[in-house]
Amino acid sequence: MTAKTTPKFLAILIALALFGAACSSSDENTDAGSDTAEDSEASFTDDDASSDEQLVAATEESGDAMEMAEEAAMGEEEAMEDDEAMEDSGGAVDTEVQSRDAAVAPTEGGFFDEPTEEESDDAEDANTFKDYGVRPFVDTARDPLSTFALDVDTASYAIGREWLNSGAVPPMESVRVEEYLNSFSYDYRAPSEGLNVQADGGPSPYDPENVIVRIGVQAEEVSNSERPNASLTFVVDTSGSMDRANRLDLVKTSLIRLTQELSSDDSVAIITYSDNAEVILSPTSVREADEIINAIERLQPTGSTNLEAGLQRGYDLANESFQLGGINRVVLASDGVANVGLTDPDGLARLIRGDADRGIQLVTVGVGMGNFNDVVMEQLADQGDGFYAYVNDEREAEKLFGDDLVSTLLTVAIDGKIQVEFNEDVIDEYRLIGFENRAVLDSDFRNDDVDAGELGAGHQVTALYELKVRSGFENADEIGTVQLRWEDPEERSVRETRLVLTPSMVDDRWNDTDEDFRLAVTVAAFAELLRESPHTGETSLAQVAEEAEALSSGSGAIAELAELVRRADDMR
Repeated sequence: MTAKTTPKFLAILIALALFGAACSSSDENTDAGSDTAEDSEASFTDDDASSDEQLVAATEESGDAMEMAEEAAMGEEEAMEDDEAMEDSGGAVDTEVQSRDAAVAPTEGGFFDEPTEEESDDAEDANTFKDYGVRPFVDTARDPLSTFALDVDTASYAIGREWLNSGAVPPMESVRVEEYLNSFSYDYRAPSEGLNVQADGGPSPYDPENVIVRIGVQAEEVSNSERPNASLTFVVDTSGSMDRANRLDLVKTSLIRLTQELSSDDSVAIITYSDNAEVILSPTSVREADEIINAIERLQPTGSTNLEAGLQRGYDLANESFQLGGINRVVLASDGVANVGLTDPDGLARLIRGDADRGIQLVTVGVGMGNFNDVVMEQLADQGDGFYAYVNDEREAEKLFGDDLVSTLLTVAIDGKIQVEFNEDVIDEYRLIGFENRAVLDSDFRNDDVDAGELGAGHQVTALYELKVRSGFENADEIGTVQLRWEDPEERSVRETRLVLTPSMVDDRWNDTDEDFRLAVTVAAFAELLRESPHTGETSLAQVAEEAEALSSGSGAIAELAELVRRADDMR
């Protein structure tokens, strides 16, 4: 029986199962973390509540299991319209949700400030994220192909860090595993041009019988002195919502830092928007840096939030100052709130699709929390052929605007896609960890009309697959193949590269694997536990923290990761 052939019957079974679970559940509570302190010798082996237990608990709290099942059944029937897309996306849920943690998050320190009187009645005065679900294991004999778009966003990890540093566990729907992975640097080989792919692997921390394969994509590196001139248009949200602590001030600090890093032949323009959009600075050479910085420093918050007007005016100005053969970027700095004009994320994204195809790419920079729309910022970056980052303090602003953004301004790959084909003779099942909202139909891998991911110079993408292997795995000639496909933006030609996955790439013991592999798996395990993935087995946050501490030198990004995991463990 398949969901494709009997969706209504399956929906009825789901409804009955949920209703029965709700009626028969006792009041006994399960302490999922009681064993974590007693089993510190083995890595990634502590207890965690099963997804079934969590489902029953949630049903008991709501007291409305049948209604939940009916809604799930309706979504199931809609999903059946495109079975292949659902298989590729891992059954991802496409439901927009509000943050469930906002009510219990701390109010001190400016993290969740009270809304201004002007905005107190706004419906948007909450954090908006989107739950994309979690990919399941896929039967290799039924579907050996896994296809997705490359993604270089990092916002999700920065958002999670903001919540944890403020004393609250981030909403699980805010956690996108691939963006946690992209927030760390790995020692991948850089190609002379285009993209390079490599792979390694080791045992899975979730199931000792499984293995994890890491696939790393590295874009060519281009120095700031070698890149073409850049024409940047800053579109800055100066509405009343940006008057909250450390929003507009942080944006101003960030843009000043970026201006100081640009070359003298680059140019900057500034658009602000509140009730309407206004040109604050026409395209100005960075040779006139003082004029640019003075314009940034004069920005003040006021009024409503007409994001539509800001985008339209920003792209109009970007088109007027378009540099043929140069780098043309719009940089949107906002909390993502839109309450005047067009406010729908899909509608806003459609506004900029044509300009993206012409070569004007978008970088979205999110700031603030407590009244923040992650969905708008992510979808705009996707449709704008750019990337999405989040800035929560001056240190992060220094990293993004002082180092990362300038070095990746030059796009080296357009519509980057990856397709992995697993060998059904040795791989029983597989699951891609993350990338739920980056699914591409297998049949569209070579369809160049399908939008995918863009990579700038020096960008990296890391993907992890968990594999259920068959006997004889270690003796196989190959376990699968990886193919990358992208368009060279300069020559407008399509490129491909291929890598054969072999058992020799997979180490038998955890401690024999590369440190970068262990880091990637540890980061992914953190994200998986935060989003309550059903695939984490008996892994615990305490063990993830131990692994991070073992990898760190006591300072830096990995040491901060370990501290964040400890905080999450203390709060759970």
